[in-house]
Amino acid sequence: MEIMTRSTALKIAAVLSVLVALIGITMFDLPNLVLGAQDSREPFAIVLGSFTSDVLALVAAYGAWRSQKWGAVLLIAVNAFWLVQAIGSLLFDTTAGETVFASVMLAHHLVVITLCLWRERVVSAA
Repeated sequence: MEIMTRSTALKIAAVLSVLVALIGITMFDLPNLVLGAQDSREPFAIVLGSFTSDVLALVAAYGAWRSQKWGAVLLIAVNAFWLVQAIGSLLFDTTAGETVFASVMLAHHLVVITLCLWRERVVSAA
């Protein structure tokens, strides 16, 4: 049975993070950025922070795709930040839809972090 290589794990982590970042940018960040600070549905600092983390995720995904250590480390950092957000959503969101979404995002972030920490097994010579 073939075991997944570190390169493959990093590419999967990069793709998963790009998907979440693009969804965040198109569904949350851009609509609120277009509205501006006065008319935004969310506090504008949250909107700017979300946009920044999404852009950082795209940069990190590029580095991880190329199997660069800095990309994996940055991807872990961004997903750890997103993990805290998902836990906060699980604790404080009120609707079932928000809770399900936060649960899926929690699982996503844990999977991405695990993939970034992936190591290939070393077969012993003994």
